[in-house]
This record gives sequence, C-alpha cells and structure tokens, in this order.
Amino acid sequence: MFALHVAIKVKPGRDEAAQGVFAGPFKAAILAQPGFHNVQFLKPMDGGEYVLAIVFENQALQQKWVATDLHTQVWSQMEANFDGYAVKAYNTI
Repeated sequence: MFALHVAIKVKPGRDEAAQGVFAGPFKAAILAQPGFHNVQFLKPMDGGEYVLAIVFENQALQQKWVATDLHTQVWSQMEANFDGYAVKAYNTI
C-alpha cells in the first residue's frame, strides 16, 4: 500500500470551509478512483496543522488520480482554504 500524509495550514477562519470541501466534493471524487483505499481529514486537537491522510493500492494509481482534471478541480477547491502544505509519502509495511 501507498500512503500520503499532507500537513496543512488552514487559513484563519477557513476551517469550516475546508472541512466542507473535504466532506463534499473532494471525498466524493476520490472514493471513485481505482486503487483507492482510504482518506481522512484529521483535525488537530491543539489548533495546529490538519493532516490529510490518503491510502492507495500503490503510488502509480495515486499519481494517475492526481493527473486527472477532476483532481485538479477538487484539489483547487481544497487549496483555496490553505496557507500552505507539505507532503510526505510512505509505503506501508
């Protein structure tokens, strides 16, 4: 399995908007992707960074999803609520 963790700084006052985009268009779009296994948008209890945790069968299928117009559309909606983000990729064991 391939896991991606995205540490996200949400813009001040945009928490509800970011959560809404995730729960609506983003989640609906990713659920339909080949090789998709799981997605979670983790809200920090301490007011720090959110974490978007995504699991695909493999990195190739995740990259295929990233290359779609649908991903571009829904990710831009998510990103509109961010001050920045950092991505880390993992192989599960």
